[in-house]
Amino acid sequence: MLSLDPTFALALNIALTVAVIAIGAGSLISLTRPATVLARADRYSMKARLPYGTDAIRASVARGLRARGLAGGAAILAAGVLAVPFLFTALGTDPLFIFYVLVTALVAGGTIATVAVNLRERLFHPAPDAPRVARARRLGVGDYLGAARSLLPWMLFAAAVLAFAVLVAVHAVGATTLDRSAATAAVVFAVTAVASFVALPVLDRLILDSPQPASDTLELAWDDTLRADALGALRLSASIAAWFAFAFAIGTLWTAADASSAYWATQMPTWGMIALQFVYPNNGRALRAPLYPDWLSRPVLAGGAA
Repeated sequence: MLSLDPTFALALNIALTVAVIAIGAGSLISLTRPATVLARADRYSMKARLPYGTDAIRASVARGLRARGLAGGAAILAAGVLAVPFLFTALGTDPLFIFYVLVTALVAGGTIATVAVNLRERLFHPAPDAPRVARARRLGVGDYLGAARSLLPWMLFAAAVLAFAVLVAVHAVGATTLDRSAATAAVVFAVTAVASFVALPVLDRLILDSPQPASDTLELAWDDTLRADALGALRLSASIAAWFAFAFAIGTLWTAADASSAYWATQMPTWGMIALQFVYPNNGRALRAPLYPDWLSRPVLAGGAA
């Protein structure tokens, strides 16, 4: 894999860790301003193509997004803080520090935060004597995300398993000399991917089984919007784990065949991770058509209380 001067690698890893801590702290500080929270909710409303209907719903959405933002910011800050001790180990001068420590901590922390806030927080709190609405049938992940976005992590995992099997076979027959650093990364992220996909169905079920108190179809649609985001966040984490396992396995084989390709092989995990952020955005996305209220025949943009 790509090698860097130890001093430069340590300086780079320190800078990245400080950046993560700063981003986490900045995110938490920004959420202390009510105007920022409301503006974020309004942007989310426009992207989700859902009106508020009432000022009360706007306030509830803003409060719910703030809780999720605080959990996410805390996870980012914790990832940066937890990475600091590793800077004083051999990993501190490793070019793969960002993947081994920072990204792994960010993904794990983000997953925990997503599940925790969705199990703890309720978007709406109807009065005991208020009417309640619910879906006519039990919904699954596909109902919220669609088939492609639901299955993408599993397809990446299948590709990772195949790539790792080829890597093991090449190593077993001694067809070529494998870079030790790259091979170690491939094994580490293969184990991480397996753990992620063992946990994924369990975490999905926790979110899908959580209560959805709502007094009308608009409140239910808003709750579904945040639920869809949570399910998407879980799939983003699983997809990143699978992609890393695939990319490092392929990268190990690639550098074994052509040592001059080490730089490009090292870029594979990063570019794939960036691409996945666009597949599973966490800042608002239109619901699938069947989840909108019947009276909202076509999604409408709403930047403020209707």
